[in-house]
Amino acid sequence: MRCIDDFEVGNRLKTLRESKGNNKTDLAIELDISTAQYGRLENGKARITTEVLNKVCAYYNTSINYVLFGETPLYTSMFFEKINGRPQTDIKRFLKILSCLFPLKNNKKYSEEPFYKIFMDGLLEMIPDNASSSIMYVLEYEKNRKKASENQMIRELGLTRFKWNTLIKDHNIHDITIPLTISNQYGYDLDFLINNKISDNMFFDNLFTTETPGKQKEIMQIFDMVVKSGEEDGNR
Repeated sequence: MRCIDDFEVGNRLKTLRESKGNNKTDLAIELDISTAQYGRLENGKARITTEVLNKVCAYYNTSINYVLFGETPLYTSMFFEKINGRPQTDIKRFLKILSCLFPLKNNKKYSEEPFYKIFMDGLLEMIPDNASSSIMYVLEYEKNRKKASENQMIRELGLTRFKWNTLIKDHNIHDITIPLTISNQYGYDLDFLINNKISDNMFFDNLFTTETPGKQKEIMQIFDMVVKSGEEDGNR
């Protein structure tokens, strides 16, 4: 279970800031907060909010997982390499088509994987393309999947009724510990929960390795054709 260490987050903020040669006032202006507030974040005396976190990630072109936990991807998905930089609507559409090329015979082996839930078990269809966050839809999906009551979900996540109501009404979530709790419980990536954004993931690559060479060739040919067709549509 991952936990946020505010002091380590502050150290990474300092490293990122110094890598651009900025001072604290520069960053405070960029993040639309006071210099004193930014100083508390960098000194580990305040917890970063989702709004400030998103601005930090956008400014430095880095990931939520790096800022919060110092994590960087060890591998790059060969499928994501082909669609990197495309709009999120395209990425989700391409991966949804890709998911249809893997007939999973042993669903129980994969059923708890977030990408299985998103692309193969219908979660994606619940989330509007323009949704700013997926949290509300993830909670509804998990509740239905477990056939649980709201009270059971609240107890499982350790939330108050007020926080639960805030989440399912899709109100802005400032407290980063709430999406972190959901991520720890169900495995979803924080960028997906907070921003409704699909990030690099090796799920389909791992499925790909279980297929025969002939099936692998077929999958790659179809995926390449789908991506190429999407590029041509985007250029019209």
